[in-house]
Amino acid sequence: MRLALGVAVLGLSAGLVTGCGGDGGGQNASPATTTRSATSQATSEATSGATSKAAEKPEAKGLDGTWEPINDSPIATLTITGATAETTGGLACPGAIADADSAKPVLTLNCATPNEDRKRGTVELKPDGSALVITWDGSSWGGVIDSFKRAG
Repeated sequence: MRLALGVAVLGLSAGLVTGCGGDGGGQNASPATTTRSATSQATSEATSGATSKAAEKPEAKGLDGTWEPINDSPIATLTITGATAETTGGLACPGAIADADSAKPVLTLNCATPNEDRKRGTVELKPDGSALVITWDGSSWGGVIDSFKRAG
């Protein structure tokens, strides 16, 4: 029953597309050509809509940028520019990013008064570039974890 209804709707749609073709071909245009043309146009419009939605989303910029913690952290902001980093807040220090282009870059903070929980950590960027997590080196069970979102 559903199959018959689907075929009938498809046939009606093809008939409407053929009758409403705007290619100036009128009756000379074959139904197959008109249907392909309408399908191409619909696909093009769908692709165009998807492209404009993608353009609305902020593009991932890698690690570069200013980050704000989403958990309780002595770091108020983390700013990364290439291989350099700087934190503000209770833990305000310069730092360096090693292997910034790798899957697991390493952040090392060079604080005047070192924070034993946050000296060196592995950075993991969310695939869409909107968030990152730093897993700080710690004892054998692991260290502190800070989560950040892109500021702004």
